[in-house]
Amino acid sequence: MFGTILSGMSTSMFEISVVSNNVANAGTTAFKKSNASFADLYSGSTPETVTRTSTGVGSIVEQTRQSSKQGGMMERDGVLNMALAGNGLFVTTTPNPDGTPSEVLSFTRDGEFMLDQDGVLRSSTNDIVYGYDGLGGTELQALSVPYQDENGVKLTALEIASDGRMMATYGSEAPKLIGQLAIAVFPNTTALRQLGMSRFQESQEAGNLMLGVAGQEGFGSILTGTLESSNVDLTSEMTSMIRAQQQFSGSSRILQTYTDMVEKLTR
Repeated sequence: MFGTILSGMSTSMFEISVVSNNVANAGTTAFKKSNASFADLYSGSTPETVTRTSTGVGSIVEQTRQSSKQGGMMERDGVLNMALAGNGLFVTTTPNPDGTPSEVLSFTRDGEFMLDQDGVLRSSTNDIVYGYDGLGGTELQALSVPYQDENGVKLTALEIASDGRMMATYGSEAPKLIGQLAIAVFPNTTALRQLGMSRFQESQEAGNLMLGVAGQEGFGSILTGTLESSNVDLTSEMTSMIRAQQQFSGSSRILQTYTDMVEKLTR
């Protein structure tokens, strides 16, 4: 009996922590909420032998999966603020201590980018953003926007097309292609390993990584001057919070009643 009560309290506390994290990140750019699922715990039985009339002896956390639902689009001035409409993630990597790109890729839908003092394109977490040379090359490289061209003419404008091509203008010259953003897709995006700060890494459950560019079949398009908001629905999350709290409160009352009964029997 005690184990059944304890499992009910444990699962409700776990759901409260998941929902709390969702609510806390409701304003985080491109945050994907998590959903916890639970299963009945049966004594001495396997899922194949449990009958419909079996009485469970508690509950367990089955799994926690992130939602792949796209968040809303919000306007944010600046050509380096981007959102992906549709499938895909931006490709990034955390720099090594010496500043060079790491070989371990990470992925994000947070397109709040910036240029560092060397013109290297960085994410909001200071990760290096990857792409291609834009001339048909397939090798990933760190994207950068030189502040001056080879003649010393300063950068005057930067445009990014819906397919991720980056066009830089120096002085009064014609725009020049300097690179193209890389986009990654996975068969099962919800199974990516979460790193925090809307960043993810590959996992076996997510399937094989496929790289390409925006606009290709199966890949979303890039919107500039826009950021993707969190996909957290506060109304739904607060409902889940109240339900979990009521479950915890109910389990607590049962525990108190059980404790009182045991105390009376052992006097």
